Amino acid sequence: MIAAYGVTLREKLLLKRVENAVFAALGQKNFFVVELAVTDGDTVRTYNREKRGIDAETDVLSFPSFDRLSLPVGKDAFKAEDFDGNRVALGSIMISRGRALKQAEDYGHSFSRELGFLFCHGMLHLLGFDHVTDDGEKEMFSLTDRIMDGVGLKR
Repeated sequence: MIAAYGVTLREKLLLKRVENAVFAALGQKNFFVVELAVTDGDTVRTYNREKRGIDAETDVLSFPSFDRLSLPVGKDAFKAEDFDGNRVALGSIMISRGRALKQAEDYGHSFSRELGFLFCHGMLHLLGFDHVTDDGEKEMFSLTDRIMDGVGLKR
């Protein structure tokens, strides 16, 4: 489930498709809630500076609630305080709308594709994937491409 702020209904429906595809690709049952804010570049820059010590705007920030999860994972792997009743809070994602619009233009694809890509990227970070190493980068971007192709948001 996505708790989304700053998105239209159409965008939320797109993001829900991406979310479902992420969990399907990983063989993971979705009993999670993800907080998403699509906001302006100044807000993203502020969070980037405060949380990561980098005073620059970026396209997407992810704030995972857990270290890399061993997927697939069941509800029994979490503590009672991790639940909001039925769902586990996986973490938060923040996307700069202005940066996403600019990148869509620069890469010659739709804003929907860019928004979906950034959300997918953020989701994978929440699930513990990263691109710090070459192998991690290959794994993460290969998975992202497969998910994006699966929801019809090809490059």
